[in-house]
Amino acid sequence: MKTTRQWIGAAIAVILLGLVSLGASSAQAQTSKTTTVTKVTKVTKVTKTGWWVRINTEKTAASSISFQVGMTRADRHPWRTWTAGEPEEFDLPIELRNLPKLYLRGMTDPKSKDAVFCVFFGDHGVQHFKFDGDKDENMNPKDSDHDCKP
Repeated sequence: MKTTRQWIGAAIAVILLGLVSLGASSAQAQTSKTTTVTKVTKVTKVTKTGWWVRINTEKTAASSISFQVGMTRADRHPWRTWTAGEPEEFDLPIELRNLPKLYLRGMTDPKSKDAVFCVFFGDHGVQHFKFDGDKDENMNPKDSDHDCKP
């Protein structure tokens, strides 16, 4: 049979263990971190030398436009997807910027919404696009479209 002193000692031990575990869980709660993810969109200065594009954001209802580019339809490849809220002007990649001719295909998402943009070469408009779904064109730097003003 336990003496009063042993009972008191056991009770104190139980209380201390409870306090230690309560403190540990409180410390865990305080050290847990909330992680915030921020999307960073890299804005590159548009040189407007060679081939470049300007989206007409006022007339474009599509939430995104995917582009395929190349010199011809046969050598085209996916290039980029512009999404509403991104900068409205952008250069073609450096390796395509001064091609002697350009094939460009645009595809809207959703397919039933309009995309309106111009393709430029340097300081003049080459091709005006207004479509829903998809559209493609072959262009050369000497073409001119008066609907597109730099």
